[in-house]
Amino acid sequence: MQKLFNKSVLILLCAVMVLSACLTGCKSNVPNFPVPLSDTTRSAFELSTKGYKDTELEKIYQFMLDDDIDAKKLHEKYEIQCLRKEDDGYSVRYVGNTKLLVLRFDDKGNWEKTDRLHSLYRVTETRGKFDALKEGDDVAKVQTADPTCYFPFLADSSSAYLRTDHYTQDGYHTIILYDNSFHITSVTSELM
Repeated sequence: MQKLFNKSVLILLCAVMVLSACLTGCKSNVPNFPVPLSDTTRSAFELSTKGYKDTELEKIYQFMLDDDIDAKKLHEKYEIQCLRKEDDGYSVRYVGNTKLLVLRFDDKGNWEKTDRLHSLYRVTETRGKFDALKEGDDVAKVQTADPTCYFPFLADSSSAYLRTDHYTQDGYHTIILYDNSFHITSVTSELM
């Protein structure tokens, strides 16, 4: 009888451990969004079946400002076709004629409000323009490669945002980080 009792307790203990492991270690990291993450082998250009005029991108951005908008409400009004995971959250991308609207959200689907210049980017030529840039280069070399880019730290010397984002017609997002002397510390590219 004692052996049967020990065996039952052991089985019950194993079942509790397995269930506990699943509940704590098997959490889903799917974001709280009305759409799944986009295919990472295709750019935002390829994923977007609805093209927007640049003026419509401005309207989408204004829509976000007008009310307490989350990802679900955004999707209801303007279908989300490109959702990407980023280091500190998620981004939704809308493609225009010459611009790209990038809206960043936390993992709960709440918009991380940023100013217009950190949301609306001009699409520049190709990723190849950034191939010559390397660590240690001055910001002036980046300005030559992408003269339409917004450089927040040059516009406002108190800005701690030492990063520029460059989106290209061939579907890439190039991120350039700078030190306090405005020299490049890293250049990385990923599919937009």
